[in-house]
Amino acid sequence: MRSKTFPALICLSLAGHSALGQVQIEPVFSIWDVQLGQPVAQISDGVVGEIACGTNGGPPGQMLASFADFETCPPEPSGLREVTFNYDDEQDYIAMALEVGYKFLQGGTSVFAHPVIVSVLIDEAGIVRGRRIVTDDRIAINDRRTAVTLIRNFKARYGSWSLDCADIAMKEGEQPVGNQFIHEICIGQSPDGGTRIAIEASYLRKKGQRALNLETQAVNKGYFESKTRYDEVLVPYDPVVGP
Repeated sequence: MRSKTFPALICLSLAGHSALGQVQIEPVFSIWDVQLGQPVAQISDGVVGEIACGTNGGPPGQMLASFADFETCPPEPSGLREVTFNYDDEQDYIAMALEVGYKFLQGGTSVFAHPVIVSVLIDEAGIVRGRRIVTDDRIAINDRRTAVTLIRNFKARYGSWSLDCADIAMKEGEQPVGNQFIHEICIGQSPDGGTRIAIEASYLRKKGQRALNLETQAVNKGYFESKTRYDEVLVPYDPVVGP
């Protein structure tokens, strides 16, 4: 847990059926609280957990002491620099102390109950130009299987953005998982034309990922890709699609 210069604010609200005694614990600051077009300096280092350079939606790279150190991170082809962070985990400890029932995954870094890696995209002037959300592969296999379904939540959230969705054909070496093959990309633009998004979801076996070990005939557990990726950027930038 990062040290704090002030007490963390904890938001507790009754969720669902109060008779069950469930308490929903919300993060102090989430990726949706990021204001695009505003200086990254407006994000307080004290309301998040760890801060690091992003790796195009992958695991954290070089650790940073502050969002102000964004220039340490290498720029993407667009010129934007990715800075990733996780949610403040102090609430997890409070939840455990209260012994309440909750679903607060990956230290609280989740979107629609899916564990994710979140990051902001910053221009050379220190202005936040975009946000990125990618499902986290570093979780249990059974939980990872459902990562592809996160695209449904994004489609519902951005239904008014006239999303243009297309299925991507199976590439050489790819295979379905059982009888399922999903690879979909949706592109959209905000009603005011100022923001662009790209959402990509996949559920498949990549080249070399076999269901069975050819020598032992044992099942290769976890040999599949289930992922959802979301990129949102301000015009004139274009969202990144794919790794």
